[in-house]
Amino acid sequence: MTRQPAPEREKLAEQAALYLRTLRQLHIDFARQLEPILAEQFGIDFRLYFIIRHIELGAVHPGALSKALYLPNSVITRHLDQIVERGFMERSLDSEDSRRIKLTLTAEGLRVAREAHRTICDIVGTRLERLTPPKREAFVSALAVLAADGEEK
Repeated sequence: MTRQPAPEREKLAEQAALYLRTLRQLHIDFARQLEPILAEQFGIDFRLYFIIRHIELGAVHPGALSKALYLPNSVITRHLDQIVERGFMERSLDSEDSRRIKLTLTAEGLRVAREAHRTICDIVGTRLERLTPPKREAFVSALAVLAADGEEK
C-alpha cells in the first residue's frame, strides 16, 4: 500500500473522525428510542435482544455467543441467567457432546426474538427512509463493505 499525500491523509483522518462521531451518535439515538420499547413490549434490553437473536440464528452454545459478541464468558453467563429467568430460553446438555451446554429458545423466546427484531427493523427502516432509494442502497452497500470481517477490500 502506497502512502497518500499529507492533505489526503488529513482529509481521511477527518472523515474517519466524523464517521466515528456519527456512528456513536446514531447508536445513542437508536438506544434511546428502542430501549423503552424493548423493555415495555418484550421485557428485555439491547444486550438481551442481541443474545436472543444470536441464539435464534444458530449460536446455541455459550462459547459461540461469547465469540460472536466479543464478550467474556462470565458476562454471557449472567445475561443467559436473565433470559432463562424470563422464560425465553432453556439450557440442556448437548446430546452430541455432554461436556457442552446447549441453549434453546422457548416458544415465548422465539416470539420475543422475532417480534423484537421486526420492531427494531421497522424503527431503523423509518430512519433509513430519510434517504432516497438510490442513496439508501449505496449507504447500506458501503456499510456492508466496511463491516466485511475487517478485511481490506
